[in-house]
Amino acid sequence: MEPEIAPHPASTEVVDFADWASNATSVLDISLATSFNPDFTYPIFGDHETIFGYKDLSIKLQYTSGSLVPYLKVDYSSKYNGSYPIDNITKVLNEHLPKMYLTNQDSFIDSVKTDHVQFKPIGEKIHEYTREVKHGNEYFEIYKSSFSSQKFREYHARMKIFVLLFIEGGSYIEDDDEKWEIFTIFKREGSHESTSYHFVGYILPPYKKQGHGSELYRLLYQLFKSRKDVSEITVEDPSEEFADMRDKNDIRYMLEHGGFKGLKAPVSKETLSTLQQEYKLTDRQLHRCIEIYLLSNVDKLNEQDYKTYRLQVKHRLYTFNYDVLQGLEEEERKEKLHETYLNLEDEYHRILELI
Repeated sequence: MEPEIAPHPASTEVVDFADWASNATSVLDISLATSFNPDFTYPIFGDHETIFGYKDLSIKLQYTSGSLVPYLKVDYSSKYNGSYPIDNITKVLNEHLPKMYLTNQDSFIDSVKTDHVQFKPIGEKIHEYTREVKHGNEYFEIYKSSFSSQKFREYHARMKIFVLLFIEGGSYIEDDDEKWEIFTIFKREGSHESTSYHFVGYILPPYKKQGHGSELYRLLYQLFKSRKDVSEITVEDPSEEFADMRDKNDIRYMLEHGGFKGLKAPVSKETLSTLQQEYKLTDRQLHRCIEIYLLSNVDKLNEQDYKTYRLQVKHRLYTFNYDVLQGLEEEERKEKLHETYLNLEDEYHRILELI
C-alpha cells in the first residue's frame, strides 16, 4: 500500500485554501518549440504538487530548443494577502534553473534566432538514425559527453531539470564526477550550413512513443556489451514503462543473435551462466527474458511441458522471495507462490504482445 500523501500545509490553515491553490503539474507549461506539461512536479513543489497563494496561476518555462537557454514567466490574476505565507515560485525554481536565465521576452526571442543558426550539440557524435513520418523523414543524432568538458557542464545545468520533471524517482547526478558518460539525442533539421539541432534528450513528450527510447537503449546496450571493462549491464530502479522497453529489446536482441536456440525448460545452471557471460544481463533480467521466450513456445495443452515450465519459474520465484515465504505456513506458502506465478505469467503475456 502506498503511503498517503500529506496535503499542502496551508490547507489546514487557510479557510478558502482551494480558491488559492493550483496543481503545479497543470499550471507549469514547458516549451521547446512545442508546449507540454511535466509528468511530475513533486521533486520541486513537494509531494502534494500544489502551489498556494495565487489565482489563475500560469508558469511558462520556455527554452531555446537547442542550447536550452531558459525563459521564465509567472502570471496570475491575484495574490493571497492573508497572514499565511504564499509559495515563492521564483525562489523554488531558482534552485533548479541555471543562474543566468531570461525574464525578458524580447531577449528570449533573440536567443531563439541565434540558437537556430549557431547551436551545435556538445560532445562526440556516436550514432545517427532516421524516422519516417507523414511528410518525409526526420533525422536524429546521438552524442556522448562527459563532465570533463566545462562547456557540457554548463549545458547539463540547463537540461538536468528535465530529469525531475519527466523521470519518476529521478535525481540529479554530481557534475564533478568525470566518470559519468552522458548520452543525448538531438533532432537535426536542414542541411550543411543551414543545419539546426533540437534537444530530444531524455525523450521529452513531443518525441515519446516514436521508438527513440528503444533506439538509444539498443545503442547503449551494444556499446557496453562490447566493452571488456563491463561484466554486467544493470538499470537502477527502472520505471514500469522503461522495464517494458528493456524486456522487449533484450528479448529481440537475444532472438536475433541465437541466444534462445535449443532452450527448453528446465534450463541448466551451466547454460544460464554461459548466457549471462555472453549477454551481460543481470541474473533477474536474463531469467525474465528466458522465461518470456519459453512461455511463447510452451504448449499449455501438453500438461507435462507446461508443468515443467511452471516449476522452473516457481523455483526462481521461491529463491528470490525465500525470506518472505519462509515465514508462512506450507499451504499459505504454496498459495502465495502460485498467485505470484499467475500474476507474472499475465505480465509475460503482456510483454509478448509488445514484441
